[in-house]
Amino acid sequence: MRPRFPLSSRILLLAAVNVVLLAALLAGFIHFELGMDVNQILFAPAQDRAVSVGRAVAVDLDSTPAAGRAALLARYKQNYGVEFYLFLNGGSQLAGPAITLPRDVSEELIRQPPQGRGRGFGTDEPPPPPPADPPPFRSDKDRDSKDRDGKGPARGDIQRSGIFQKSAAGLYWVGVRIPVPSETGGFPLRATVIMAAPSFYGTPLFFNLLPWFGAAGVALAICAACWLPFIRGVTKTVTQVTRATQQIAEGHFEHHLPEERSDELGQLSASINRMTSRLSGFVTGQKRFLGDIAHELCAPLARIEFGMGILEHRAPAEDRESITDVQDEVRHMSGLVAELLSFSRAGIESKNRPLLSVNIADVVSEALAREGAGDRVEMQVESGICALADQALLARCLANLVRNALRYAADSGPITVSAERSRDTVLLRVTDSGPGLPEDELDRIFTPFYRPEKSRNRESGGTGLGLAIVKSCVEACKGSVICRNRQAGGLEVEITLQAA
Repeated sequence: MRPRFPLSSRILLLAAVNVVLLAALLAGFIHFELGMDVNQILFAPAQDRAVSVGRAVAVDLDSTPAAGRAALLARYKQNYGVEFYLFLNGGSQLAGPAITLPRDVSEELIRQPPQGRGRGFGTDEPPPPPPADPPPFRSDKDRDSKDRDGKGPARGDIQRSGIFQKSAAGLYWVGVRIPVPSETGGFPLRATVIMAAPSFYGTPLFFNLLPWFGAAGVALAICAACWLPFIRGVTKTVTQVTRATQQIAEGHFEHHLPEERSDELGQLSASINRMTSRLSGFVTGQKRFLGDIAHELCAPLARIEFGMGILEHRAPAEDRESITDVQDEVRHMSGLVAELLSFSRAGIESKNRPLLSVNIADVVSEALAREGAGDRVEMQVESGICALADQALLARCLANLVRNALRYAADSGPITVSAERSRDTVLLRVTDSGPGLPEDELDRIFTPFYRPEKSRNRESGGTGLGLAIVKSCVEACKGSVICRNRQAGGLEVEITLQAA
């Protein structure tokens, strides 16, 4: 059964949590040590874009008459997706849709603007006299420059210190101080172009998602390059170990795990391989021991049975009943020894037998005839179905299943033996209409000497080796066998073989 939360997902989730915690730690360090918060960091690129837009507005306003300022701001709104307003620093609106600014924005607007060229708050006062000493040298990037006609505002009048941002009245406000040409032809007026958007993060002008998506993609790519090979190697080894242990639990001791890893997982694989080798030796030795014991017991049991037959003819009539009871015990013991011998041979000798193409219909007919099933078992097998198997072992396997069904479900309804081909496999099914088995016992019925009913005796059940022999025979044919309860009632045993 597939795990609900795979190990690879847990490792990736742990890596993601690790990245998030490191980012939070870095943000905390920047906040406490450098006196900056995340909003300031995010607003820095927005300042550059807002100042650039403010400069463009200032240049366009220089060549636009007062009557066309509203249309100019409307065009900027269409281009950037935010509302544009033009105010004097004293609070008077020059252009844009009529609006009453929120109190926080108004207070920020009339606050002392940065010193520069132009008049203060739209008055007609002359500009302050130039300083006695010449200004310090500035690079071309920072030096004031006119537009192409020489009439535009100087770029040095628009500095980062002349920008403000506020969140008020459900909107995000950004103001950039710019000089505006005076209608009387005098010195430029100090004004502010205000940009209003529903939010900071949802407006491309202020917060551009593309660089952040790019950074996130690069971070994910780096994490994938660092973690995925490690995760893939670990999960691959764990999957191999899981499959191998499942096969070992089913009795397939020939599986060998690769031991190329030099870490703890490689040591685990080596330990499992050593355990598998020892288990294979133990199981094979046990089956050989059982086979040898059964073989040695056959001869004395045969002699005992022969002697009891002679004794039965010579004994007085009053002793024959006791002799019959002893004969029944000897026959039961002979059957148990025969089952032990079959079980050991099916597990040891059958591994070296070649698999040939066998006709399933012929094998089923042979098994039914061996058990004397007659009309009590229905056969539903087409004549053209063939599988790779050992015919003797497959016939013994089917005979045991039919015998088991006749013993426990003959009086409950029909018993059916069917076969069908599905792509490269052949499915053989033996079904009955009996009481079935508890779900927790379905996986254990193929265990040697296991009997579902603890009180079963020789009259109501066998030795507990019949289904174990079935499994050994099927595995010798390179197949698999499962048992399940039918929805309509009864038990179904399904054998899967490779199609010929």
